Amino acid sequence: MNTNMKIKSIITVLLSAIFFIGCSEEQVAGTYPDFNISTSYISISDEGGSTEVKLTANEAWKFSEEKNSKDAYLYPIPAWLTISQTEGEAGITTLTFSAEASNAGREVELKIISGSKSIFIKVRQGEMTASEATCKEVNEAPDGKNFVVSGTITRIMNTTYGNWYMTDGTAELYIYGTLDAAGQTKNFTSLGLEVGDKVTIEGPKSTYNGSAQMVDVTVKKIEKALLKIVTDPIEISKEGGEFEVKLATKGKGAYFNISEECQEWVSYENVEYKEGIATKLTPNPADTIIYTFNALPNDASARTGAINFFANEGEPIAYTFTQAGGITDVTIAEFLAAEVNDAAQYRIVGHVTGFNKYNNNFYVKDWSGEVYAYYVETQGIKNIAIGDFVTLVGKRAEYNGTPQMPKGTLLEKYTASPEVSVAEFLTKEDSKEVYYKLTGTITSIDNPTYGNIYITDANGDEVYVYGLLPGYGASGDAKKGLVDDKGLKEGDTITIVGNKASHKGSPQVGNAVYLSHESK
Repeated sequence: MNTNMKIKSIITVLLSAIFFIGCSEEQVAGTYPDFNISTSYISISDEGGSTEVKLTANEAWKFSEEKNSKDAYLYPIPAWLTISQTEGEAGITTLTFSAEASNAGREVELKIISGSKSIFIKVRQGEMTASEATCKEVNEAPDGKNFVVSGTITRIMNTTYGNWYMTDGTAELYIYGTLDAAGQTKNFTSLGLEVGDKVTIEGPKSTYNGSAQMVDVTVKKIEKALLKIVTDPIEISKEGGEFEVKLATKGKGAYFNISEECQEWVSYENVEYKEGIATKLTPNPADTIIYTFNALPNDASARTGAINFFANEGEPIAYTFTQAGGITDVTIAEFLAAEVNDAAQYRIVGHVTGFNKYNNNFYVKDWSGEVYAYYVETQGIKNIAIGDFVTLVGKRAEYNGTPQMPKGTLLEKYTASPEVSVAEFLTKEDSKEVYYKLTGTITSIDNPTYGNIYITDANGDEVYVYGLLPGYGASGDAKKGLVDDKGLKEGDTITIVGNKASHKGSPQVGNAVYLSHESK
């Protein structure tokens, strides 16, 4: 071998060694001599039970905690599966996999890491075969089970992922995600599905925010509709008035019924029929039917309605619409007590008490309660701080059973509460519209019932606080006893927000709101 060839061989060996050292190893089955598991497939009976396997590792090991860009686990251990140990030291470990009884076939893939090596195992409980069911049966079934369902598309909510509703007469079922013919996501339009089409789908059932759905379904069969709604959903003004719904039909006409939810404020006015004109390119054109309806004025909260259309054959298809209404001003306690409603709009006023990761995810509190506002439309405001006052308009929603104002909530009014010293505060003009944040030591409690206290800041300057409210909007008995309720005493450090006010020429803090305190 010549010198050049020797050099090339040495370089090749070095590169191979570097590549090997720099990469982690992954195996589907545990076939590493020093890191393996007795079986890479674990089966648990649908009646529930436990299965033991042996894990061998020459280094410390643990189940993967990898996350994606959305901070979600890539190989999560599901709630239905219990594992006796999720990490351990080198040696032989007996792992026990357990699950309660379930009549839904379910499966999960897990990843175990030891040093630079990874192995994968699958855990399955029950059978994964799909069973035929009605929409009602799917809604009531346990999560994880696969179903085959047939019904008519009533509403399409998203044409990228394929989110839509279907009905078979027993109930309405929500579909979250639809795969294309190649089994890929985000290609819903390639299927050519429309409202009114009758379809057969297959996929797993799950639950989100308490509502049943089928996820990433496969479309097995499509029967095109004889009737199609051409008009897009509209929002009717709160003043009401006439609105049209245009239909295309290849059947023998179309009929309708107004849903019960809007029969009191929607009425039929007129119908117009236009026969399709046949051409060489379109020998069987659709006819057009235009229905005219009338909506009464709405002085209450926003509301929704639906009109069901049907031909001689096939299931009815729904045309849905909303009508704008007034915004209801409520306390946070009243908002929390309201029912979940996609149409009703509420206005709440309170001060910001905390944030959840982002500037537009925050908690708002008034004297009656506290609520979380999620993805608030802040109109570009970036400097919202704890203690600032906000007026929000949004819907009543829930997440995992907890009330919240959901994405789309509008920040209607914002009042910053800059932090100032007592000396700076005393130079401000009297105003009930401007709030300032003050921190100081309680030097005297003048009236514990109403929260009349004196505070002195770090610079030694003192100011009188006349009435300490537990939150914005408190009145009457709502503010009594706050000092005792919070355990406030002389020497505690307290943070408040309030207006600059005066009484008989003496400056004081008015409309003060308690934010926090630290005991001495």
